[in-house]
Amino acid sequence: MYKKYKIIFVNIIVLLIIFTIILIGFFINPKLDFFSINNGNSVIKDISTYCTKLKNSSNKYIGTNQKLLWQVKLNNAKDVYNIWFAKLGLAKAEMNLGGFDEAVSIIEEVLGSENFQSLPDTSKIMTYNSAALIYIKAAEVKNCVIPGGSIVCQLPTDNNYKQDYTDYSYKAIEVINEWLMIDSENLMAKWLLNIVYMSIGEYPEGINNDLLIEVPGQNLSSIVTQFTDVSIDRGIYTVDLAGGVIFDDFNNDGYADLITSTWDPCSSMKFYLNKGINGFKDITVNSNLSTQLGGLNIVSTDYNNDGYLDIYVLRGGWLMEEGEMINSLLKNNGDLTFTDVTHEVNLSDFAYPTQSASWGDYDNDGDLDLFICNESYKDENENIIYPSQLFNNNNNKFLDVSVQASISNDRYCKSSDWGDYNNDGLIDLFISNYGGENRLYKNLGNGLFEDIAREIGITDPYYSFTSWFWDYDNDGDLDIFSSGYEYGIIKSIESFMGKIDLNYSLKLYENNGEGLYRDNTQGLGLLKVHSTMGANFGDVNNDGYDDLYLGTGYPAIDSLVPNAFYFNKEGLSFVDKTHIYGLGHIQKGHGVAFADYDLDGDLDIFEQMGGFYLSDGFTNILYQNSNNTNNWIGIKLIGDKSGKIALGAKINLVCDNKNYNSIVESGGSFGSSSLMKIMGIQECKNIDKLYITWPRDQSIQEINNISVNQYILIKESELGYEKIKFIVGNKIE
Repeated sequence: MYKKYKIIFVNIIVLLIIFTIILIGFFINPKLDFFSINNGNSVIKDISTYCTKLKNSSNKYIGTNQKLLWQVKLNNAKDVYNIWFAKLGLAKAEMNLGGFDEAVSIIEEVLGSENFQSLPDTSKIMTYNSAALIYIKAAEVKNCVIPGGSIVCQLPTDNNYKQDYTDYSYKAIEVINEWLMIDSENLMAKWLLNIVYMSIGEYPEGINNDLLIEVPGQNLSSIVTQFTDVSIDRGIYTVDLAGGVIFDDFNNDGYADLITSTWDPCSSMKFYLNKGINGFKDITVNSNLSTQLGGLNIVSTDYNNDGYLDIYVLRGGWLMEEGEMINSLLKNNGDLTFTDVTHEVNLSDFAYPTQSASWGDYDNDGDLDLFICNESYKDENENIIYPSQLFNNNNNKFLDVSVQASISNDRYCKSSDWGDYNNDGLIDLFISNYGGENRLYKNLGNGLFEDIAREIGITDPYYSFTSWFWDYDNDGDLDIFSSGYEYGIIKSIESFMGKIDLNYSLKLYENNGEGLYRDNTQGLGLLKVHSTMGANFGDVNNDGYDDLYLGTGYPAIDSLVPNAFYFNKEGLSFVDKTHIYGLGHIQKGHGVAFADYDLDGDLDIFEQMGGFYLSDGFTNILYQNSNNTNNWIGIKLIGDKSGKIALGAKINLVCDNKNYNSIVESGGSFGSSSLMKIMGIQECKNIDKLYITWPRDQSIQEINNISVNQYILIKESELGYEKIKFIVGNKIE
């Protein structure tokens, strides 16, 4: 009887704690609606309330109440099965929130219980699965999520960089082997076993052949040091969850700075100012960005056409109703500070879960318009919930013209990109949808758009994520890339083994020069499956052809698959060089961006890492490119009629009777690359002709006889060019 009343008493205390937390949140912000942020026409615009709301909830990613609720279940459990179930849930909740010692203690108590062996095999499998992930994640945090530790989590593994602390990894091996004794063909179990052996430097010799999964390029006798993680050396160290990155010049001194965001609604954006040979300096607080919390993605723009890059912050992705969060437009004041102008420009009256947005001058009036890619769906009455939106920029005020323009993407939109696919001088809009056909909205030139994706056969893959227009074959027209996305990793693992599910595979559509496309994915060697979240492109070896880098992952802790790098072989094929270049990181990669941060003429890569659970943060990575031998030219454009940052301008140069093409754009949907273009030109010694097609009126500017291996500045309103001189140390170069 005493035990019964004790349980009741404990439950009452726990419930009182939960109620108290809610009351505290209410008194912090009395207007907060804990059930819906976007209640009718009322939109909460104080982004700090999102932290309070989600932290003080049962949100599966960061809600602290999830532990309390599992504790209540455990206190009420009266039989072996329900006690096991509650303890397993509590252990996973502790892991999700970063309580690894507590999670390990609970899971070991479950495994060591005298009643464990009496459980059905399905329950044992669930336990071994959870235990393996707890041990693997605890080992990762201890070995990798420390300054300089990221290399331990990059494939191929090297015995010089294996884990120093291996106790958790050996425990993971033990429970995975128990798992496989019950379920010998479980692919997830086999994969996790391979990953653990890689991390301790015993792959492949430590694994039985029947359990071995060969990762392409993993067993290499020598690694080309094409890319080196220099994050710590250059003054960049932060542990983030999934987020975005802009790798570009925010004070117009020529150096590419870094601004990142994180999904965590309680953590702020970061601003790293590029100080040249002195590395990067964290100026987050002084820039006013410390008040900008959360942000699954950020994209660059110049909405007011003053020549300084502004920032648009996207929030709420993956959260559905809990993700009814307001986005933010941040004005660059020109003095390394930012001001939130969301309300001032009429972008504050909605709060939808979203992940991406794209900027472009679709009406050719000289300013940048905005498309917001929301996670839309239809309810039981066919009403569109969280519709995607097209905003027309009119004198720095934005008007939603989605209905008038006939852009009504009612699908779960993941990414979008503007590009002139048919070279008619009007930019069109490609939209990538998850669990629905992709769209290509053709710009009709009268403010209207028409979806022609099905008509020209570019609706796949069915489960899409990151996408973009690009000229992968350097022929002067825009091709389309759309990455398939698996909410999981099984199909990615199967892809290593040669089994491809077309609903989730990469897609590359080749433009024939007349606005018609053919699926050339398989012919180019890209018929692969990767759980691609963040991705981008850039010519890392300056041969004139853009290469492809994919950041992989999905929200769950078990998402442990290597990022992927594909080398573009002169537009004829793509070759997987992930591991030979040292780019196969197994943590979750979200924002990816390219820029020449050290001004040596080749593109470096920044990747914003991290997952969605509080425990799944990771160190962001700056990969320095150090193995380029080809010539190059760096070009900065300043528009006049076309807009200061010249977004959408086309560049064509002729060198040794060969054409090279590029477009001023920020690249992929999750990560904004530098708008200062680095164009690789192989062994060309002198550029014969350079043509700029300015986006507003398609006027062509011609410049002759340009020396290579230098940065130049070209203005729409002036003839010729000037060499850009950068301050490097105490001298001008």
